[in-house]
Amino acid sequence: MKNTSLLLHGTNEYLISKKILEIRDGIQPVDLMDVNFVQIDAKSSTVDEIINACCTVPFMTNYRLVLVNFFSDLIRVEKSYDWKNLSSRIENFPDTTFVVFRENELKKSDSIFKFLGDSVKSDRFENFKYRELLDWAKNRFDDLEVSIDPKALALLVESIGTDLRLLDSEIQKLSMYKPLEIISTNDVEDLVAYVKEQSVFRLVDSTIDGNVAHSLKLLESLIDAGQSYTFIKRMIERQVRLALMVKSLKNEGFNAAQIGPKISLFGYPLQKTLELESRLTESRLFNMYQMILDSEVRERNGEMSEGLSFEMLIYELAV
Repeated sequence: MKNTSLLLHGTNEYLISKKILEIRDGIQPVDLMDVNFVQIDAKSSTVDEIINACCTVPFMTNYRLVLVNFFSDLIRVEKSYDWKNLSSRIENFPDTTFVVFRENELKKSDSIFKFLGDSVKSDRFENFKYRELLDWAKNRFDDLEVSIDPKALALLVESIGTDLRLLDSEIQKLSMYKPLEIISTNDVEDLVAYVKEQSVFRLVDSTIDGNVAHSLKLLESLIDAGQSYTFIKRMIERQVRLALMVKSLKNEGFNAAQIGPKISLFGYPLQKTLELESRLTESRLFNMYQMILDSEVRERNGEMSEGLSFEMLIYELAV
């Protein structure tokens, strides 16, 4: 194998990790993996330390894998290094070394492309679009030899979004729950916590409409259904935080179609988050976020019970 260097980047962390594992498992015996697979955090290393690791010969096997995480951070802070000569040094890595540079989403103008040079192949992994998510999830159920109703599949994907690691975890949980039957929308609603977020949307809508009595009834029904005050509050906090993120992205010029992948939301959850953002000013959203934090302080200090504190929070949010 000729010296191979790869740059893996993008928003789809799950697929990047999967690719790295495929490379590792494809070039190394399992019993020698610990000594021939090296992970380096570039932010806490020097360029010479990374190069030395890449030039080390493998132990009792043919190849060695070096994973360099977030090398672009080192490029940004290390001003004294002669970056122009980096690509030639990479080209001279031994043929026994397989180097993977792992990054988050990069722009074409980022200097890492220029400094790594043409000898480093680049592969980008983006978050799936909605149809791609449906296909990917359906294929995972097929791999596990489990059937799922199309409406249940859509509900699962819309509730979780682009987080493939979480989506895969929920698919495995559902598959173990009903290995021989078709998974229904009721199964998804019962087993997947993120689906219960839709009830929280109704609670948020009712509260910001100022309908305190209805909000308290919705809260009671959620508690009766087995949800904890902590879970419900976390979901409300998450909605407010996502709405603030949407406002920030809109200010940067992103439209609704671009915002969904940025915050890993699709379908109904995205629709409700966009609605919440459009209805409230940034100032009110910040105030709501602070009210949620204040309610947690009340509870930690023992000023009132969780239930009473939550009811008080609903009155505060409705103002």
